[in-house]
Amino acid sequence: MSSGHHLNTPTSIPQGRLFSFGAIADVQYADFDNRQNFQKTKWRYYRNSINLLSEAILFWNKRDQRVSFVLQLGDIVDGVNRRTKASQSALNETVAVLDKLSAPCYHTVGNHDLYNFTRTELAHSRLFSLTPDKSLQQDTNCSQIGINGADLWWETNRFYYSFEPAPGFKFIALDCYDISMLGHGGHHNADFIKAEKFLKSNRPLGEDDLNSPEGMYGLERRFVKYNGAVGKKQLQWLQHELRGAAENGQRVVVFGHIPLFAGSADHQAICWNYADVLGVMHQFDCIVMYLCGHDHPGGFSTDSHGIHHYTFPGVIESLPGSNAFGTFDVYSDRMELEGMGDVPSKVVHF
Repeated sequence: MSSGHHLNTPTSIPQGRLFSFGAIADVQYADFDNRQNFQKTKWRYYRNSINLLSEAILFWNKRDQRVSFVLQLGDIVDGVNRRTKASQSALNETVAVLDKLSAPCYHTVGNHDLYNFTRTELAHSRLFSLTPDKSLQQDTNCSQIGINGADLWWETNRFYYSFEPAPGFKFIALDCYDISMLGHGGHHNADFIKAEKFLKSNRPLGEDDLNSPEGMYGLERRFVKYNGAVGKKQLQWLQHELRGAAENGQRVVVFGHIPLFAGSADHQAICWNYADVLGVMHQFDCIVMYLCGHDHPGGFSTDSHGIHHYTFPGVIESLPGSNAFGTFDVYSDRMELEGMGDVPSKVVHF
């Protein structure tokens, strides 16, 4: 752990299981025939992915130790829907499944979400309007969850926020596409132009396909169009949130769509300015874990400051008969992950 802002020891956390939460990534539903991924290494099962989401929700609803909430780590629908003019119907179908979850669901924005919708459209969609409204009647260990910053979605299309599910814990959602060429609705948008300029300045000259890492090596390969960055204002907000958590003796879980640590994902799937984000996170000793999706094979690693980085495997590439979701049971000194299908079980201590 770093020698920066240390976590104050909580004084009121009870013994035993404190609460539980679920996590799932890259459902990427579409009413579309199966096909291989871009690397031709795995198949994507578009129609089946919504069935796997339904199975996960059924599991969470029936689990003896009920979940207090679920983290949906981005890419709930696939970009192919845009080409088939099925974006809204695909989102409607997935939201109808999410409606069956008997706990709140907290969302992050992924690249495929932004292939289908602008940021404004997402901010006004039922996907994000669902988040603040659910109650937590299932788990008496948790107080009602409220979101810090949810009121700004409609006005500013800001998709980063925090919530506190139980005494001594804070969860922070990052918008990894704060700076991005995606979701701006046109090439003349100022944010699009800014992101395009940044991306091209970090890529080899003459390579027209901005989604291709051709000619780049190691972490340079992250400079592709389907990734993005966390903006300066969001970094300042993150620092403020983490400082408050450290001062209040809270443990923190940060989550977003794009991996931040090269040990937990392919270099091609890392956030453009991962070093800036980690630079803020490493100032504080209160962070337990960063959860994300995006890199479908998944991965796990612990960085030099003791933060556990868990990249969840993508549901979209789970074989029929398998799945890819997990449930964390949270204790005062550890989190126990019960993995299903492609998600391995794990215990992380803090």
